[in-house]
Amino acid sequence: MSKSNSAAVKGTKPSTTRETTASTEKRTDSSGPEPLTAADVASPADQQTGARKKSRSKTQQLQAENRQLKERLQQLQDQLIRLTADMQNLKKRYDRELENVVIYGNQKLVEKLLPLVDELERALHMSDHSKNFEAFRNGIEMIYQHFLNILEAEGVKPIKAVGQQFDYNLHEAILMAEREGVEAGTILEEVQKGYVYKDRVIRHAKVIVAK
Repeated sequence: MSKSNSAAVKGTKPSTTRETTASTEKRTDSSGPEPLTAADVASPADQQTGARKKSRSKTQQLQAENRQLKERLQQLQDQLIRLTADMQNLKKRYDRELENVVIYGNQKLVEKLLPLVDELERALHMSDHSKNFEAFRNGIEMIYQHFLNILEAEGVKPIKAVGQQFDYNLHEAILMAEREGVEAGTILEEVQKGYVYKDRVIRHAKVIVAK
């Protein structure tokens, strides 16, 4: 082989090496991400089926919660009805008891007064068979005192009048009169007794007052 041919052969070797390298680089560059398979990509039908399942599950959950709320509401309504009935029954019982208090509130006082009626009947019966007025008077006085004791036990007391200074909270002046040596405003006479029940005036004493 001549030197010129040998040189030509030697000159072609680098070019072949570069082409092989370039071809390899092209194959390397063209190898991007692997393509997705049919198993990796869901079809539109599958997507719709999944969405329907999720929607159905959510609907069922909401329906279950709705049923629970309705049941709870029904329980509360039943409790309200029972409480309302209990309150109405309690009010009726209270009204009956209050009515009984108003009607029979003075029963004990009446029971205490009945013996006075018995004593008056006996006194009247004795007056028919006896002409002793003094004994009759003493019997009536005893009954009167007994009656005052009953009233006092119930909180009823007479208002002091004669010799007291006039007090419009306790007394009612029906007449003014002059009285020598008596300070103005002093009660001279008591025309009708007044009474207090506990701390309340139930009847003012009617009096004559010095002027």
